[in-house]
Amino acid sequence: MSLIKVSRRGVLGLTVLAATGAAAAIAAPAWATTSSSEEVAEWIDRKARPLRTTDPGADLDDLRALRHVVDGATVAGLGEASHGSRELFRVKHRMTRFLVERMGFRTLAFEQDFAWGTLIDHYVVTGEGDPRELVSGMSSPLWATEEILELITWMRSYNEEHRDKVRFLGADLLTLHQLSFDKVIAYVEQVAPERLDEVQAELKPLRLRGEYYEHFQWYDGLDADEKQRLIEHARELVKLLEALPDTSDYMDGEFARQHARAILGWYEYYVSGEALRPNRERFIADAVRWWKRLHGGRIAYWAANVHTGAAKEVTFRMPGDTSNGSWAGHHLRQYFGRRYVSIGTAFHEGSITSGWAPPAPYRVDAPPKQLLEAVLGASVHADYLLDLRASAPRPVREWLAGPARLRMIHPSYTTPGDGSDHTMSVDSLTDLFDAIVHIRTTTPSRLLR
Repeated sequence: MSLIKVSRRGVLGLTVLAATGAAAAIAAPAWATTSSSEEVAEWIDRKARPLRTTDPGADLDDLRALRHVVDGATVAGLGEASHGSRELFRVKHRMTRFLVERMGFRTLAFEQDFAWGTLIDHYVVTGEGDPRELVSGMSSPLWATEEILELITWMRSYNEEHRDKVRFLGADLLTLHQLSFDKVIAYVEQVAPERLDEVQAELKPLRLRGEYYEHFQWYDGLDADEKQRLIEHARELVKLLEALPDTSDYMDGEFARQHARAILGWYEYYVSGEALRPNRERFIADAVRWWKRLHGGRIAYWAANVHTGAAKEVTFRMPGDTSNGSWAGHHLRQYFGRRYVSIGTAFHEGSITSGWAPPAPYRVDAPPKQLLEAVLGASVHADYLLDLRASAPRPVREWLAGPARLRMIHPSYTTPGDGSDHTMSVDSLTDLFDAIVHIRTTTPSRLLR
């Protein structure tokens, strides 16, 4: 048996060819040659800005290139390839620090329910509440980690030293909370007690049936007509709230109406079982735009890559499900234009925390050659920030403008492998991301005990 040594450039050449998709075997694009793949590799090595550490408390000077990426942006999407990577969580914490401390961002919008987000916001602004309990109570057990707790407590520490506070927005709707019902009722009692019976009539069929998972199981067991009737009650609730007068505290009405929209959004979201449900993506983008209208300032949006990516169409695949369409990042790009900047994150290999009952560490092997991570991981740099809008020769520009497939690891990932069965695909990498952070090795996020 003979052994053939293949250079890094040779491996990358095979990878770039594979990234064009299966059709490349029939008719490879003119740029998909060994010379062009070498140009891609050399361009990445030249343009990548190495990151010294993922430690959130470290000096931020190695992130200086982020200033150019985000310059002029109103909203910056900070994506992640998995909700279970310690290094991705920590490097995103560092980026959040940079955006706040050096670029004046003042809100962190998070892939977290609106109602629970108001409790976290109250903590980071006032210090009232137990941060560990708040993080433990977030919508996914994958958020209940040391890394997210460190992020939230950093926000509080920052606010203790600054008058211009950093705020927390729960921009999502995955969990229904009694708090939303209570806030709606309290507001109506305050501004229009004569309408309380009408509001109660719409709320009564929507009320929580036991604990959250009991309520979910109850709703999931209803037939389509029964679900539609509940959705109509929720829509009427929103209309009633929108017709009520505001109090002297304008924010009371704004927040009560958003609580009502969150109730409606939950019932609409769980009417089907598909991974992509358009109402959730619009709710997220609308929540960010709503917050921007109320509070102004610049906003960082923390979520999965599939949510933050700006491409018009993203195909998300995982075992048993394929979804295609527009996600929150595209709606944000529509709302804000180029003032929405999308920054993705990726890793080469290692382990992550995944699963639900309970989450646990799972290995993710090095990516196969058809994934973007194989190209990124071939760089001489281990951890780096890459501005995908940087000047580049034509073959590189064509590669950037061409199709890309990369990991998007859903919490259902519980069979160790290379992650190639949990992916997102786009027709153009630069439609999806303006920049990407690559981490060579990931370790599992650390669950709170």
